[in-house]
Amino acid sequence: MSASAQTVPSVTPWPEGVVARFVTVGGALVDVSHDMHLIVDTEPNLSIARCGGAGCDATHNEEWRDYSYRVDNGSSGADREASKWAQSHAEQCRALPLPTA
Repeated sequence: MSASAQTVPSVTPWPEGVVARFVTVGGALVDVSHDMHLIVDTEPNLSIARCGGAGCDATHNEEWRDYSYRVDNGSSGADREASKWAQSHAEQCRALPLPTA
């Protein structure tokens, strides 16, 4: 394999609720999903980006209410901002994927 060739991760179904996915430099995944801000909330109202790399606990939250002036409930604006953070994090994070077995 040449030095310029890149390994492409295998395509597997995304976990339920994941709306965007990024691969870190080390090969771990950063997922953007919807969650609830408070335990008493009954509907998702938060977009959260989480790095799944070994030893990396980086996360970023965007509350939908900050974007609710838009046509939708604010989820698309929050998803966009969480995805920007996830992309930036993935470009720099060297965490390896967690072992599967």
